[in-house]
Amino acid sequence: MRERLRRTLRSRAFRLLAGIVVAVLLLWALRVPILRGIGAFLVTEDVPCRVDAVYVLGGSAEMRGQEAAEVYRKGLARRFRFTGAPVPKPLLVEGIHHTEALQTRNVAVRSGLPDSLAVAMDVGTSTWEESMHILDDAKAQGFDTIMVVSSRFHLRRIGLVFRGRFRAQGITVVLHGARNGPYDEARWWDDEEGLLMVNNEYVKLVYYLLKY
Repeated sequence: MRERLRRTLRSRAFRLLAGIVVAVLLLWALRVPILRGIGAFLVTEDVPCRVDAVYVLGGSAEMRGQEAAEVYRKGLARRFRFTGAPVPKPLLVEGIHHTEALQTRNVAVRSGLPDSLAVAMDVGTSTWEESMHILDDAKAQGFDTIMVVSSRFHLRRIGLVFRGRFRAQGITVVLHGARNGPYDEARWWDDEEGLLMVNNEYVKLVYYLLKY
């Protein structure tokens, strides 16, 4: 009996199983810092500074619009442009044809951004399309430093899309993040919206790496 037990403990299968159990326990014990790191990897925010113009990407109108107003209050820019051609489905259902750009602009104005400084650019159905329109506009206006505002978990992908192409045109891009959602981003996995955002963002990041 003892010999059988000894052979079992020495077997490759037993060592493999023991290793798996230890790894699972270790991962469980470290789950919080690991998950926090997964979210933090997506956030590549730059130090805020004065810029020629701020471009706010479409989507998450409430939080991005509020952040645009906050950037204005800090005195970092006097020109604000809002992109996003799609009309959100809840608005379409109500017969309201406000694009993402206009919706975010309206939130920013209600939050304190002067109406005269806010321009809605009803362009772009994806981050890539928005970047092309923003590059054309920035070149036409003669801007050499711009700030791009989006949700914080989007910033790594946005940097991938914007930085190289804009730098080649002599334009510096400063990335600035708005709140991801009405949840604690340090514990994004505790909220369904946070789970969906982080999961979708990693899928999009891989897609953009492969396509662009």
